[in-house]
Amino acid sequence: MPSVIKMNKWKEGSLISLLTLVFVGILVGISLLVHRFPWRVDLTETKRYSISGQSQKIVKTIQQDVWIKAFFQKGNPGQKKAQGLLEIYCSYNPRIHFEFIDPDRQPSLARQYGVRNYGEVILESGGKTQSVNVADEEGITNGLLRLMQTKSKKVVFLSGHGEKSPRDTQKGGFSLAKGLLEKENYQTEEVNLLGRAALTSEIRCLVIAGPKKSFFPEEIEDLKKYLLAGGRIILLLEPYQDGGFKEWLAFMGITLGQDIIIDKISRVFGGDYLIPMAGTYGRHPITATFNVATFFPTARSIVAASTPPPGVLYDVLVRSSSESWAEFNKKGLEKGQAAFDPGQDQKGPLNLGVLVTLSSTEKKVENKDPQGKDSKSPKGQLLLFGDSDFASNGYFNLSGNGDLFLNAVNYLTEEEALIAIRPAKTPVRPLTLTSSQALALFLIPLVLLPGLIIGTGIWVWRSRREAR
Repeated sequence: MPSVIKMNKWKEGSLISLLTLVFVGILVGISLLVHRFPWRVDLTETKRYSISGQSQKIVKTIQQDVWIKAFFQKGNPGQKKAQGLLEIYCSYNPRIHFEFIDPDRQPSLARQYGVRNYGEVILESGGKTQSVNVADEEGITNGLLRLMQTKSKKVVFLSGHGEKSPRDTQKGGFSLAKGLLEKENYQTEEVNLLGRAALTSEIRCLVIAGPKKSFFPEEIEDLKKYLLAGGRIILLLEPYQDGGFKEWLAFMGITLGQDIIIDKISRVFGGDYLIPMAGTYGRHPITATFNVATFFPTARSIVAASTPPPGVLYDVLVRSSSESWAEFNKKGLEKGQAAFDPGQDQKGPLNLGVLVTLSSTEKKVENKDPQGKDSKSPKGQLLLFGDSDFASNGYFNLSGNGDLFLNAVNYLTEEEALIAIRPAKTPVRPLTLTSSQALALFLIPLVLLPGLIIGTGIWVWRSRREAR
């Protein structure tokens, strides 16, 4: 009899062990399948844990490995949010990989990729890199879009009039800007219009950085035609030097101030009175996410007409602080004497950067689309800054100066390619209860459930006492 009992116990133990092994095997198999074939389901109503359909299409078309390097300081509260977003991107395409790097612990790597701010994200693939200032869906998706472009975009720096050169590595040169543009898959070139170089549609953006001599009328006409054909120009003009653009700008309702902006608030940041700080930024894609200071050494004011001419639109991107003023006394300034004169000078805020958009052009496009409708003429855009030093080598890495210049180039060259992604809004649904529902909500958790637990405890206690 005892042997039979032992045999039964052995069978039961063997069966339990076998079932345990089967159960563990099933769990291991499921884990391996999930790891090999990851699958995510977002059941939230607003798709909070998904990316937009636009982003999904772009991500799914990626055919080569992409490494995303997110430079976050240890303990940065934004790292967790960025990690969740990057995991979503990886779930849509296994060719996307990411890692977090602390720039304080690996400064050499941060310098290698030209990282200037915490939270910056670098996208790398096929020897090309793209920098993203903000680790959100719009920035990462547009960065991937630029990274996957096979054709480089051409940015031309004009020369021949004393402009700052992209080949100049000294303090006043633009070699840092040139290097970062090339890292972002731009093709840069220096062109002299005096050689009668043609301004074709292949040139996505023209940069005119602080000309000291005036352009010839023939050159101005070439620039006019380029702008009317939908060209994009970044014009950086120093105080008292208009480069021959004064009349053309006046025709578009823009007046160049014959002044230098004085800003006492710059002294707080260790700067000079002649280095005004940006006080406010306009609501525009170039400056929409800007939350850092920018500084403009020896800048002039820009006045945009209160009523723009027909076919012209203005966007004020950068304004000086309320503590600044436009100093018109040049002789006094040269003697080191600068004081606000209410009868002559102009109190801030003052325009430092203005985007001029030609909403309609004189040159009509005769081509028609497949539906037979006339195609719209492209919009020419001219971005005017009252300073050129802010993007030069000496000040490019000062706070947000370099980011402002790169944002401007990115917008002017890729306005139609970039996508705008608005974050999903969580719907607000107020909870309205009837009197009976409110009474039930009070009685069930606060009276019934505690009473049931206490009653069960008393019943168990009495049952055990009687069993003794």
